[in-house]
Amino acid sequence: MSANYNIPVIKYRKIFYLISAAVILAGLASIALHRGLKLGIDFAGGNLVQIELMDKSVGIGEVRQVLESTGYGGNVQRVDDPERSIFILKARALETNNTRVINAIRSAFSGKYGAENVVFERIDIVGPKISKYLLRSGYIILAVAVALILLYVAFRFRFRFGVTSVLALFHDVLVMLAFISLFGKEMDTFQFAAILTILGYSINDTIVVFDRVRENLKSSRAHEDFAGTFNSSINQTFSRTLLTSGTTLIAVLVLWIFGGPTTRDFAFSLTVGVLSGTYSSIFIASALVVDWHKWKPEKMKTA
Repeated sequence: MSANYNIPVIKYRKIFYLISAAVILAGLASIALHRGLKLGIDFAGGNLVQIELMDKSVGIGEVRQVLESTGYGGNVQRVDDPERSIFILKARALETNNTRVINAIRSAFSGKYGAENVVFERIDIVGPKISKYLLRSGYIILAVAVALILLYVAFRFRFRFGVTSVLALFHDVLVMLAFISLFGKEMDTFQFAAILTILGYSINDTIVVFDRVRENLKSSRAHEDFAGTFNSSINQTFSRTLLTSGTTLIAVLVLWIFGGPTTRDFAFSLTVGVLSGTYSSIFIASALVVDWHKWKPEKMKTA
């Protein structure tokens, strides 16, 4: 099952560094230009109303005009569904309920097309306290997850392996945030769940490579050719990585293409994360260990 690969990953590691840096810098520039990520209702607070209009001739402009008339802005999205006319209205300005928005929609379209024209499928209200709590909890969960991963890899392998694994995870998070910003996606609990999912996925791939490295470094000869040992270890696990990532990517792409509007953005981030996690496990994590060893060589360990 294992193919004989001989890809000079470590030799061209600086090129892979530059590719990652270009993507991350583009994302940071996008975030800076937009003055931060576009936070969803979950983290920013606000009102969300999802409606379906039986009259499919109603355009998004008419719905946006109705929302603007209530004084709650014009954030309206049309769900990509050729057979249904579904709109999602989001208002950052808060009130105790959605009465003003609901009455305005019902008045504008029910009177014109009949009372059954408007179907309110989803009505959510997230207060400022709840949104701040969710955002703070998200930061804490992310910090704890990264700290536990660092401890696990450091004790299971070596401290340097743990540090570079965490750096590779930061790489994946920054890449995902870059694509979220560049493609205008909202940062909500679904996107955050995607980030946490990719942390586990990426570290699993990295551990597979590091486990093979640990086995190969048991001889003094292999330790002397530190970069070569890492490169051969990466190539030895290449088939496994491609099969795992390929099958996962197929499942995520199906969810992205055929999933509903709620899961589509989640699947988008998972797709980016799977690609980034696979990339960092092969081209970034091991390369960082090699450069660290080149800067400050580590004594040989047999375990």
